[in-house]
Amino acid sequence: MMFGIGDPIHAESSIRHARGTRIFVHVPKPLARFVSLVLLAACASNPHVAVDRHVAPDPATQIVVTAHPLATRTALAMLDRGGSPVDAAIAAQMVLGLVEPQSSGIGGGAIALYWDAASRKLTSFDGLAAAPSQVTAALDVDVDGSPLDRQAALRGGRAVGVPGALAMLRLAHARFGKLPWRDLFTPAIELAERGFALAPYEHDILVRETIARGNAAMRRLYFAADGAPFAAGTLLRNPEYARTLRTIADNSPERWLENGGAAAFVAAAQGGFRPSLMVEHDLLDYRAVEREPLCGAFLVYAVCTMGPPSHGGLIVLQMLQMAEARAAGFDFADASFVHVLAEASKIGQADRRRYLGDPAFVAVPARELASADYARRRAAEIGDVAQDRATPARAALAGAEEMTSQIVIADSQGSVLSLTTTINLNFGAGLMADGYVLNNAMNLFASAPRAGEFVPNRMEPRKRPTSAMAPTIAFDRDGQVVLAGGSAGGGPIPDYVAQSVIEMLANGRSPEEAIARGHLTSFARGKLQLEKGTPIAALAPALRAKGHDVEEVRLLSGLAFIKRERAGWIGAADPRRDGTAEQR
Repeated sequence: MMFGIGDPIHAESSIRHARGTRIFVHVPKPLARFVSLVLLAACASNPHVAVDRHVAPDPATQIVVTAHPLATRTALAMLDRGGSPVDAAIAAQMVLGLVEPQSSGIGGGAIALYWDAASRKLTSFDGLAAAPSQVTAALDVDVDGSPLDRQAALRGGRAVGVPGALAMLRLAHARFGKLPWRDLFTPAIELAERGFALAPYEHDILVRETIARGNAAMRRLYFAADGAPFAAGTLLRNPEYARTLRTIADNSPERWLENGGAAAFVAAAQGGFRPSLMVEHDLLDYRAVEREPLCGAFLVYAVCTMGPPSHGGLIVLQMLQMAEARAAGFDFADASFVHVLAEASKIGQADRRRYLGDPAFVAVPARELASADYARRRAAEIGDVAQDRATPARAALAGAEEMTSQIVIADSQGSVLSLTTTINLNFGAGLMADGYVLNNAMNLFASAPRAGEFVPNRMEPRKRPTSAMAPTIAFDRDGQVVLAGGSAGGGPIPDYVAQSVIEMLANGRSPEEAIARGHLTSFARGKLQLEKGTPIAALAPALRAKGHDVEEVRLLSGLAFIKRERAGWIGAADPRRDGTAEQR
């Protein structure tokens, strides 16, 4: 689905600035629920994490931010050849599947927002992984109805969902691609054959995670004979992945699946621990979907993101609007503001557990939940003391791990793409097929419901589980894109994205400054987590006094954002990872 922004002649709705200026936003009538905006003063504070190569500091006409320098350079090269941001993102994703396989790849899912400058239309693409046609009541329930260990159920064949990333990229290319499909795979193929250096971030995960050691194909790729992971900087090759990409490049993804790709995926998912119930037709029948973007007003901006089955974007909009409704300022050094934002996050998480599911299976009141009226009513519930905002619907199995990857690209014509891509937990199901990692997206479904309990995110055949991913694009009063981006990081993604948007739009921060700030998240039920070793952790005593159960932990976000300045784009990748921002 698409909608257009910025043409007052055809506008169906408008936002009235507090000083009387009307901001025209051309959207379908169901989305036209924007209300009066209030200008709030920005606050001043300093970034707290050192940033160097992660930043593109000088304004430019085209820019790329990804989670790995090789992917960033590959995408920028596609723009130099006249490719669109979609072309560049496809090439970047193929490289990320090679050099950052723990986070994303063709064995997983992805969602994207694309702003086409020529038509002034915003399009939303859904390629989330889906349940196969045969499922049990939940991932932690076996085929005979007996319960399974929750943690053990997170990995293995039963946790594998039908992948959608490649189908989504193919659909986006058919709509907005400029370069030949096969040319987009060449850089990744050459890197897989020639070799690439093992990045520090992936090496750190290989040291900490045990899942990759349990798969023979992963052991061959990433571990030495003594069982230790190769050192960072070691030259790695993946010829199987190169052969897979060459086949996809020379044919359509559909033809690749028909000629052995689906069989190989299913064989991998059915092998090993707790075999999948998936069959080849599950992959052959999968279709990527265009959906209506979800938009809301924040200050004098229209902030647009992905709608259901992603819940991350909805929570971002709720947090922004509740913060605007209740906060006297947006100072992350002020415990009172952080308390409001944390409570808004908890309200959003409670709402998504109660209401959010695949819209093909349940009626989701997304527009109502994203409205400013609703945000004001919910914000009024936030008091001076933290509240338990759990709902009867139980949380999904997945924990907060530093998974997923973010891509954001703008070309010289003004088109912009924000894409979030994932195989779910690090190294997904712990399985490989033909050189790529299989997702474990099935653990994003809720646990089995109790008798009579309504759980919108319950597991059902061919259903897509909800996702925290929240690619975001914001527009100013003239309908111009002012920022775009998103984050990796699992369940806390909405918190990371909302905090960054507030810093850039309310406080005037650069992407570098916004991304580098210490994080907070309310995703862990009953806990308020503050990023350990950053100044935001100094608020712990004041927040405990407000009733929060505070933890100081490492929070590896994986943010990527670009922001428009008068002379062009600037951008930054998260300094907590290996990503880079590069430009022309």
